[in-house]
Amino acid sequence: MGIRRLQQIKGGSFTLSLPKEWVEKRRLKRGEEIAIFEEEDGSLRLYPIKMELEEPAEVVLALEDFSEVRALEYCIGTYYIQGNNKISITSKKMIPADVKKRLKLLRMDLPGVEVAEERADAISFHVMIDPAAFSLESLIEKTSSFSLHLQEDAVKSILKNDFQLASEVIERSKEALRHYRMTIRQVALASFSKTIARKVGVKSCRECVTFALITRDLNRLVYHSSSIAAQFLTLEGKTKISGEILRAIEDISSIAYEMQRNAVQAFLTKNVMLAIATMGKMSDVRRMEKMLLTTILKKVKDADLAVALSHIARDLRRIAGYSVAIADDAMNRILGPTP
Repeated sequence: MGIRRLQQIKGGSFTLSLPKEWVEKRRLKRGEEIAIFEEEDGSLRLYPIKMELEEPAEVVLALEDFSEVRALEYCIGTYYIQGNNKISITSKKMIPADVKKRLKLLRMDLPGVEVAEERADAISFHVMIDPAAFSLESLIEKTSSFSLHLQEDAVKSILKNDFQLASEVIERSKEALRHYRMTIRQVALASFSKTIARKVGVKSCRECVTFALITRDLNRLVYHSSSIAAQFLTLEGKTKISGEILRAIEDISSIAYEMQRNAVQAFLTKNVMLAIATMGKMSDVRRMEKMLLTTILKKVKDADLAVALSHIARDLRRIAGYSVAIADDAMNRILGPTP
């Protein structure tokens, strides 16, 4: 918008004129309050206070623009994650009952979403969650707890030959996915609103990036715990797993579990040494995975059993790998550039 010259007025204060286009676009008037924030790089950010009182972000989707309902469902989920508070679907004709039913089921996947308005040719969803009610650290801690319990029970189902527990782990992972969507929504809101960022405990844009990274990595941990349970379910009715292989699975899982727990603690408590110690465990996991795979190749004759066990070993190694990624997220959160 061009370059402005700094002016000094009587009394020693400094002033700077604002671009007319910027003021008019935000419908600002003389006397309105504007908050000023200093960014990490020394720049100033102007934020009109009245923006806090305006209508929340809204998007309107036309049903005719989507060739299939699945694509519409995906877009609604994405707009939710991006921070929109009202999502409306309209149609030139009556929306079929089965389509409305599917859209309403999205409330099961998107925390805080409720039907706010409904007509024959339209349906609107509102997000009822107050961003200030959930700090990002508390959400990360809760997601980590979900993930740890899922890994623990997925491996326990193998050790106890409990297929019902494995099925329950897969169902529980869906709740963890809901929690992931809400967490990443909070990150998105914090990324474009300084006010929300302060409320959810984010101090800078750089820190917001690290919260996005750890949220993604935690979601991958949940996926691999669910994958362990899914692989085990394929073995129902098959030959039982030998004690030697079970002990090896338990040993790898124990280290991966510790890595996952410590990595998240390093992020939350900003503990550099704990993050570094977590990274150092990865070589042990790789060595143990290699030994387990060698045992499987030598001693397991059933091809299906061997493949499933190999996938389980791989998933445990990836849980350890993403724990290292979280430790790296912690390092990036802690060791930022000096202003």
